[in-house]
Amino acid sequence: MLQRIRQVFAVEELRRRILYTLGMLLVFRIGSFIPVPGVDTKQLAEALSGAFGAGFFQFFNLFTGGALQRFSLFGLGVIPYINASIILSLLIPVFPKLKELQQQGREGRRKLTQYTRWGTVALALLQSYAMSYLVIRYGLAQPTVGFFLTSIVALTAGTIFLMWIGERITENGIGNGISMLIMAGIIARFPGQLQQMYLEISAGTVSPIWALGLAVLFVVVIAGTVIIQQGQRKIPIQYAKRTAGRRVYGGHTAHLPIRVNQGGVIPIIFASAILTLPSSIAAWVPGLGWLQSYVAPGSLIYLIAYVILIFFFTYFYSSLVFDPQDLAKNLREAGGFIPGVRPGESTARYLTDVTGRLLLVGALFLVAIAVLPYIFQAASGITSFYLGGTSLLILVGVGIDTIMQIEAHLVMRQYESLVKGTAFLGRKRG
Repeated sequence: MLQRIRQVFAVEELRRRILYTLGMLLVFRIGSFIPVPGVDTKQLAEALSGAFGAGFFQFFNLFTGGALQRFSLFGLGVIPYINASIILSLLIPVFPKLKELQQQGREGRRKLTQYTRWGTVALALLQSYAMSYLVIRYGLAQPTVGFFLTSIVALTAGTIFLMWIGERITENGIGNGISMLIMAGIIARFPGQLQQMYLEISAGTVSPIWALGLAVLFVVVIAGTVIIQQGQRKIPIQYAKRTAGRRVYGGHTAHLPIRVNQGGVIPIIFASAILTLPSSIAAWVPGLGWLQSYVAPGSLIYLIAYVILIFFFTYFYSSLVFDPQDLAKNLREAGGFIPGVRPGESTARYLTDVTGRLLLVGALFLVAIAVLPYIFQAASGITSFYLGGTSLLILVGVGIDTIMQIEAHLVMRQYESLVKGTAFLGRKRG
């Protein structure tokens, strides 16, 4: 293990990317401790817990790395960015113009990224206004225009800055920047939650055997997540021989890998983000406080909606990134076919059937990962350690993606070392 770590840091570009990512994550953690001026943060956690419900507050606070309970500059985290991405993804199939932009390649994606950024700004303004209103409503800040403007500007600027950090990590660092920020926020909550769980066990309110059960659950969930995340169905593709001039092309066999969980952590993140809206509405609209007990994380209605949304976003995201019709068309144009399946429409139907069965397995797994921790928490009585299946899936998924990117850089480095200084096409490489 130590030798592998030394090998990673021996590559100059990889070392620079890792240090850049760690530096940006350090900036994120420092900013999460800088509070917005004029707020009584000592009673803030209790007030927000009462406003949103304890379960929702713990969930939201977990994703922000504890920044929400401190009402820091990064109190909203990257939740507005996630919500903006969800809204844009839902609008792409509806509006043909957005669909055209998605199919225009790099330039179209750049335009969609701009729409996501502006959507993030709008949602951040809306959510920062709501949070500032709640703080004033519970008497934790002076109801002045100065505080209101300062709070809105600070929280919105913090979200925009986090969005910028995420994009810079994606471009200059390792891994997906937004996912890395979410993972850093989740990990930052581990020590405090473990300490609280230890105090509960020491006080006798929780049996020590449940701590062992929690460790076993972690191992099982992480192992299952790795298996499903890496699992794929390899469909054989046969290419017919073609003659062009004096050269013969094709005549070989390849494989088309289709992942079991094509969306990774995206379906479960999107579902979790959508389910934050009912609690927010119940907290902001007077007279809807009774709704919080029904939509709180862990309630029956919440879990049912959670399951439905996970299934929806699993299939919806797959429809965005994987089109059997286009794939069948490209295979036929390239002279490829699936043995035993006619090219064209039959190939598209075959790929659709295979993808549907794989997505069903992936969606069932995501549902099990999402619901199992709530069942365990209700059975054990552990209230201090709030780490749901969403968090575990994010940690494992982001970890696997980061490791794969590191491996890709190592492979590229080894390839360069093989060709450097050798004769290539009769010329010496410098």
